[in-house]
Amino acid sequence: MDGENRIILNVGGIRYETYKATLKKIPATRLSRLTEALANYDPILNEYFFDRHPGVFAQILNYYRTGKLHYPTNVCGPLFEEELEFWGLDSNQVEPCCWSTYSIHRDTQTGSPECPRGAMELF
Repeated sequence: MDGENRIILNVGGIRYETYKATLKKIPATRLSRLTEALANYDPILNEYFFDRHPGVFAQILNYYRTGKLHYPTNVCGPLFEEELEFWGLDSNQVEPCCWSTYSIHRDTQTGSPECPRGAMELF
């Protein structure tokens, strides 16, 4: 029964499908603790809804799948950090290949010339 092992996550209007076991790979995080008793579970659609940034979530879900957390350069560092915090992930897990870019963008204030407001909304 493969369908019983799969889970649908609707993040910002984008639907992602994965396995429950994938979300258990990183314990003590929001995704590892999902239950159908949560308010954001829709039993009719059989999905969980999160009003979060879908572009950043694609990287977060990939982290669960691969064990490697990459920084998406189309968003500001503070936004990425905020999303990591929401999902219960540690920014220190960002891969070495992305760390330099992430640390520069993380220290950039949103709305500054280096990080225009529109960049926060791309996905």
